[in-house]
Amino acid sequence: MASLLALAGLFLRLSFLAIGGGIGVIPEMVRQVVTVHGWLTPREFVDGYALSQVTPGPGMLVVAFVGYRVAGLLGAVVAVTAMFGPASLLTWVVAHSWERLRGRPWPEAVARALAPLAIGLMAAGVYTVGRSALTDAPTMALAGVTALVLGRRWASPVLVILLAGLAGWLMG
Repeated sequence: MASLLALAGLFLRLSFLAIGGGIGVIPEMVRQVVTVHGWLTPREFVDGYALSQVTPGPGMLVVAFVGYRVAGLLGAVVAVTAMFGPASLLTWVVAHSWERLRGRPWPEAVARALAPLAIGLMAAGVYTVGRSALTDAPTMALAGVTALVLGRRWASPVLVILLAGLAGWLMG
């Protein structure tokens, strides 16, 4: 029961930090899940995050992986509900109020102010995952080549990701 309460508390807090997308909370999630609670190793977290990115649905399904590792199926349900519940409710409330607020100065100012915050949080998330996943020269080279091919749009993203995954598997 203590594990479920800890999961709920952690993911409720993280849900309110996920401004601009879930990747922004990755650094704090890694700190909490790996360092503070010791629920996963850094490698397990990166593997769970990678798995969550290839599954259909929200990119932050890594919370289901963490919850499952901590307390089985019930842990996954608690973690997902705590992470997505508040954001869903807040989105619903704002969507129903936005038309009434449109054109007023303060909602526009809030929207403009959140953009740089979201970009900074996402950059921190990319850095945190990269720091844990890019542990040697071959994986750094593979990530660089993959980023270059994706950035230049030389091939389909699905094909690039599948080929990079195969290359990483063969290198391992």
